[in-house]
Amino acid sequence: MDLEAAKNGTARRPRSAEGDFELGISSKENRKKTKKVKMIGVLTLFRYSDWQDRLFMLLGTFMAIAHGSDGLTNFVDTEENFSFPVNFSLSLLNQSLSFFFRYAYYYSGLGAGVLVAAYIQVSFWTLAAGRQIRKIRQKFFHAILRQEIGWFDINDTTELNTRLTE
Repeated sequence: MDLEAAKNGTARRPRSAEGDFELGISSKENRKKTKKVKMIGVLTLFRYSDWQDRLFMLLGTFMAIAHGSDGLTNFVDTEENFSFPVNFSLSLLNQSLSFFFRYAYYYSGLGAGVLVAAYIQVSFWTLAAGRQIRKIRQKFFHAILRQEIGWFDINDTTELNTRLTE
């Protein structure tokens, strides 16, 4: 292959004996060679969770719904007019300011509620995930300890530590 052609991208790659394969084109032989992956159910994913983990996930989901529903409350029509009339007076300014302060307090409270809901959502899901990971690592560690002595001669101990911390 020419070095300059390789740098500028005009070099052609050599054709293989089987020919070039493009996306979407596969032979019957290749289909037979691929192994079918065993699919698992959705509930099987949570086989390491106990009732506390399920409670944390349920509460986290409810808080996620509360967090997401905040966008809907911002579209509520207040049925009040925010424009000032032409004959503007000081008493009208006081009424308008009290109206704006009321909605400022309302949206501040709503924002604080959303902040708390988002924190609880993330905390509960992270707590449930951490508890399940701890159970999986404990089972893996106990499975390693049950191995015969010769197994430790074949497998590197640093690799086992890496697997436990991943």
